[in-house]
Amino acid sequence: MKSWLLLVAAVLLWPGSSSQNACEEPEDIDFGEIVSLEKAKYLENDRVQYSCNPGYVLEGSEWIQCKGQKWTPHPPKCLAPCSITRQQLATKKLLVFGSQRKARLIQSNHNMQFQCNEGYVLVAPSVRKCFDGYMDFPLCISEGGQNCSGPPRIENGDIISLSEKLYRSGSSVEFRCQTYYAMEGQNRSFCDNGTWTKVPICLDPCVISRTELESQKIDVKDEIDVPENIFIQRGHSIELTCKTGYVLEAYSSQSAFVIQCDGTPSVIPKCKEITCNSPRISNGSFRPQRTLYHDGDLIRILCDSGFTFEPDNGEKVVECTRNGWSPSPKCVNTNFTEPPIVENADIVDDTMEKYMNGEKINYQCKDGFEISGSSTIICIENKCSRFPSCKDIRCSSPSEIPNGQITSEIKAKYLPREKVYYRCNPGYALLGTPFIICLRKRWTHTPRCAALGGKCGLPPVVENGDILDSPKPIYFPSETVTYQCQNFYTMEGSPRVTCQNGHWSQPPTCRVACTANEEDMRVRNIKLRWSNRDKIYSEDGTTVEFVCLRGYKPHPNTRSLRANCVDGKFDYPDCIPI
Repeated sequence: MKSWLLLVAAVLLWPGSSSQNACEEPEDIDFGEIVSLEKAKYLENDRVQYSCNPGYVLEGSEWIQCKGQKWTPHPPKCLAPCSITRQQLATKKLLVFGSQRKARLIQSNHNMQFQCNEGYVLVAPSVRKCFDGYMDFPLCISEGGQNCSGPPRIENGDIISLSEKLYRSGSSVEFRCQTYYAMEGQNRSFCDNGTWTKVPICLDPCVISRTELESQKIDVKDEIDVPENIFIQRGHSIELTCKTGYVLEAYSSQSAFVIQCDGTPSVIPKCKEITCNSPRISNGSFRPQRTLYHDGDLIRILCDSGFTFEPDNGEKVVECTRNGWSPSPKCVNTNFTEPPIVENADIVDDTMEKYMNGEKINYQCKDGFEISGSSTIICIENKCSRFPSCKDIRCSSPSEIPNGQITSEIKAKYLPREKVYYRCNPGYALLGTPFIICLRKRWTHTPRCAALGGKCGLPPVVENGDILDSPKPIYFPSETVTYQCQNFYTMEGSPRVTCQNGHWSQPPTCRVACTANEEDMRVRNIKLRWSNRDKIYSEDGTTVEFVCLRGYKPHPNTRSLRANCVDGKFDYPDCIPI
């Protein structure tokens, strides 16, 4: 036994037996680039930062890290913006919000609201999202087209709208699928100039037989009374579990699993009985001894002299479980060793004062230090494998810049990824990023301050508005910046400002538009006329026409059913019962 321990110690102490893991060059990404400091070799825990080109949106983590010779997580993606042309809007009879027909560039995951030309009905929803260069436009249907006869029927579904003999162009019917059937497509079909738009499909549910579950020793999780057949709606799932004392045949550590209904035949896995074989225990024995044990069976461990049961749970018993014997029965040497001290490092589990022979000791460098060598050592009879060292990777105090100053706290040492911010004196503009980052004992490129002269600094901020161009720290004379108001705001003034003699021209303002509120209309017993539906959001001064609900007439004090948008609000008319 002693000779075996000496052989293990010799192998562990062999020079060069531990080497630090390295990663290959990080991947390049489309429409983006690596912005962190490049290295000739990337070692364990090294990090890389990505950034996307202007107009593209980063999906995923901007940082990846070298872990076990692999980068984690996977490099991010740069999602493309969506472009909308005037020709596309004209062809589809569409306007963007504000009754405009202008080309637009929309970032991925951002929304755009549409409306139809007058005389057309918009198929909801009116708000559509851009995702990685693709946007699904809504449909505009003419109100003045030919009528439609009875709507089409759908299999395993019903029409829940009131039936009519003829349907006007622009009207619609609503569908509903029968129980357990899932709808694919829009739940409405519109009459479009004598023809019905595409109807939805009711997808078949998945069916699981109770008899099949019983034969595979499977129960439905958290359900007592299981019907003869279980129906799962398309796109939904059900959680099943092996009966008590059984585990999955393919994954013996699990007993629960999920069946997803996705249109393919459901595959029910098999469950097998939990059993354990007789354990093999070095330097010890056990009672009772049998060839095969079942779930929940217990055995008592008896260790030889000079050895002890690990872990010692008082009873010295282990249990047969789905994962085998728990805890794993072992009789270990009672000799202990004290862990060595590594400068600028801590032991990960520092609650133990002594370690058993052959037990692993894990170290972790303190903040601002990088580990060199393996972070794990093994000691046998106070002889340890080569332990690591911790190198100082902190940055020294940053340098000042002419015509500028540091605005962050000045310290003797800075941790990696810490930032220090700069600003320029009056009359000077900052060129480069306003901060530097500590990268393993080195700072990123320091900015500089340039005299403004006839140049302009950052463009003015417009409340409720956005700058379409990518802002720059300095603009030269005659350079322009274009603004766009956010949704539900209208622009007053020119959308462009120009750098002139070191000053910006007058920026536009974005004012809130009027919204036809459903609650306000219901209280006054009114609704918008069909021809005014695209004016539900209107600019100041716009006139919108309302009509009384069925069974109501204009109030005697109401001179007109027209309303004006004034200071962001409509002056609604009132209707009373007939």
